[in-house]
Amino acid sequence: MEKNKIALVTYSLSSGGLERVVANSTFLFEEMGYDVHLYVLESKVDYPFTGKLHQYNIDQLGFFSKIKAYLNIKKSIKENNFTLIADHRYRLNWITEIMWQKLIYHKQMVFNHIHSSDIYSYLFNSDKLNRLLFKKRLFICDSLGIERKVNREFSFLNAQTIYNFTDFKATEQSGLNIGNYILAIARMDHENVKQIDVLLECYAKSMLPAKEIRLVILGDGVLLDEMKSLANKLNISDFVDFKGFIRDPENYLKNALFTVLTSKYEGFGMVLIESLIMHTPVISFDCETGPNEIITDRFNGLLIENQNKEKMIEGMNELIINNELYQFLKQNAYKSVEKFQMEAIKKQWEKVINDIL
Repeated sequence: MEKNKIALVTYSLSSGGLERVVANSTFLFEEMGYDVHLYVLESKVDYPFTGKLHQYNIDQLGFFSKIKAYLNIKKSIKENNFTLIADHRYRLNWITEIMWQKLIYHKQMVFNHIHSSDIYSYLFNSDKLNRLLFKKRLFICDSLGIERKVNREFSFLNAQTIYNFTDFKATEQSGLNIGNYILAIARMDHENVKQIDVLLECYAKSMLPAKEIRLVILGDGVLLDEMKSLANKLNISDFVDFKGFIRDPENYLKNALFTVLTSKYEGFGMVLIESLIMHTPVISFDCETGPNEIITDRFNGLLIENQNKEKMIEGMNELIINNELYQFLKQNAYKSVEKFQMEAIKKQWEKVINDIL
């Protein structure tokens, strides 16, 4: 008997949290018995995945070559006759989206993902346009906060939450010879969503440099040099290690004192779960969506008033000074995220798919 087939569609498979989610999902759906196909539209593939790769490198093509590539995508999707398609793309513009929804996905069962509380990266600010393109589509949201926001703004859309999972394993790993350090994992893109500048400012004003507790930052992006210059300007460059993009950050997470998230906004905040799975407490701004569904304040981490830098500094200091609290958070870290691991997420997907098909 032929297996059910699923296509996962994304722009790239490199550097970011969204891309790691897509890569992890290939293993999830294979575990569920699907024949997995991965459609990567651009040229970057770094994360490990399973299944058949369809790669189109449209970021390196001219106009007419792009049109040919999109026609090949349409042909491939039609020929494979997928049981369902999980679309992880953000929306570029309404013209491109009409092509995807009405031509490429013609008569296909599609689940559109929303990975950010900035829902207008995945939807349009127009009821009419969203009805035209998405009225019969199911939206899979990374968090309940995103689902509530979609329902509030566009009640006619069908939105449900399925949490992302990570396949990290809490195994014994060797040290990194860095000494005591805290960790941030972030892509430093034009929009500065992860706000590494805010993290550097908070770290500089905290007691951590004086106690020789380093700040390690994993990730790259167009603002990387600017962030390095800021560290120098704040006189903390001797205490800050920019390591670039690390494909497998488990060792860094395992050996950190705690992980910090200072984002402007989040969809979910996978790095928080990845840290907790590695028994490492977390501290995060209470963004509009995401962190408050992962962190129970003063149980597995600290949830800081959104964008309050002074409170963030106080929280970072407290995790260094208050060893009793720190050990309590560390003790609770792993068990607090069991609901985000593969078996639990498989059951969520099975229920949603059975309801739709």
